Amino acid sequence: MRFSENRTIAIIVLVACVLGSVFGLGGMGLARERGKVLTVFDAGTDPSLPSRHSMDAYLDSASERALVMAGEYEIYLGESQLTQDVTSEAGAIADDPSGVDARYAAYARLTPHVEQMYNKLYGDVDSSQFRNFKLAYDDFKGFTDLIERDDYHKLAKGYNGMISGFPGSIVAGIMGQGALNTFGG
Repeated sequence: MRFSENRTIAIIVLVACVLGSVFGLGGMGLARERGKVLTVFDAGTDPSLPSRHSMDAYLDSASERALVMAGEYEIYLGESQLTQDVTSEAGAIADDPSGVDARYAAYARLTPHVEQMYNKLYGDVDSSQFRNFKLAYDDFKGFTDLIERDDYHKLAKGYNGMISGFPGSIVAGIMGQGALNTFGG
């Protein structure tokens, strides 16, 4: 009996080849694509820019500006609860450099508190005292804009699209690769 005449063996070999290529090569492709997206988060997309032009760096910079604002706010109004909230959220951004979701969740909690601080201080302090806070706030808003426009969002959505259909969802599930957080972007 020759191999070419045995249909059962031929079908088994064909199925094994298909499954091997889908799960073996597909899994490596998904892992590689996920790695690229996370590299964009950490290092940015434009190699001509310094490495500080990335989602990671923007979150760090927003955290630094929020700490400056908290210090200024406490000097003038001394309301400790809002200052503590901003300080702890800004610290959470800086303390967990590996946790993309945790860092962005802290940023999402931080932003409304910064706005609340800005509104309270703007109404209660004269313009000469408000200057340092306003400079830090303008920088914070600039980094907020950069965070919202960062390429990471688009790339993470693309990766999530890859793992949402067949066979991507099965391969991603087997390899333990879940969807990336697009942060509403």
